[in-house]
Amino acid sequence: MILAAAAMMLLTGCTETTSADSTADASEKVTSAESQAEVIPALDENGLYNTAPISQAYLTSDTSALDDMQKEIYDIAVNVLDEIITEGMDDYEKELAVHDYIVRNVTYEKDNLDIFGEHSEHSVDPYGALAEGECICSGYTTTFKMFMDMLEIPCRSTVALSDRDNEHAWNMVQINGHWYYVDVTWDDPVPDFEGRPVRHKYFNTSKKIMMARHEWDSSDDPVNDSEEDSYIAHELRTVENEEEIYSLAEESFEKGTSNFYFEPDYETDWQMDTEDMPDNYISGPVEVSSKFLQAHGDYAVQWQRIGYGGRIVMCGCIVHV
Repeated sequence: MILAAAAMMLLTGCTETTSADSTADASEKVTSAESQAEVIPALDENGLYNTAPISQAYLTSDTSALDDMQKEIYDIAVNVLDEIITEGMDDYEKELAVHDYIVRNVTYEKDNLDIFGEHSEHSVDPYGALAEGECICSGYTTTFKMFMDMLEIPCRSTVALSDRDNEHAWNMVQINGHWYYVDVTWDDPVPDFEGRPVRHKYFNTSKKIMMARHEWDSSDDPVNDSEEDSYIAHELRTVENEEEIYSLAEESFEKGTSNFYFEPDYETDWQMDTEDMPDNYISGPVEVSSKFLQAHGDYAVQWQRIGYGGRIVMCGCIVHV
């Protein structure tokens, strides 16, 4: 039922593709200047804008088959990678750099928050994301996949529903042989503003977290069987007092990131044997919350208990108030 609904909504919802180089009936386009017989679909298997010609042009250093819009996307994407990817980065670090760039530089299309309504021509593709700075979920998803393909990091896309029965799109990515879920759109909530910390709630997260607010048939998904390259695994710290928790909050804020994770190695006032629902928060270390709010005025810390590695850890989330 969910897949059928998602398939029906592909025509009108978040993943509708209306790029200037496609027509109402076009399902293929010529992508080789040397052979008119070689064609690549304008849409991928999910009905999303097909970025394969752009990523292939990057990998082969041959842009001759790109049309004008693809070439403009290509040029911007190359400049972005030159800016954010440095020598010695591993795949996790490259993926994180791409995720954070998109969240910091793209906003969900402000005038069209209803994904079933009208939206701008390129809000469903990387041109909207990179050239115009605005898109909807399909634009986030195709842009992320394009960058992953350019970096030769295995990635796939899913089109289905959110928990509010809205059509939605997100990705899976393979890092060090294991697959994780990534929802760049939901890591970039509205309203957007300059300097807002980047959220990583849905960066390399688990199927369990995704299923709490995403509805889809996951039978064809690669197995999500590891937490090794989850954001929690890379950021988790052990703390011995509330001063160290406050230091983590300040460190996260200075880096421009919203989420930080820790395990208290001391007796606390809050219980650590209960995992919270994805959008439920607790009072947590109240003195840390008060001190951080006094220091930063418009920003506060919310607290949540997260399941990780068969145990419960704490998550601090810096939010604008």
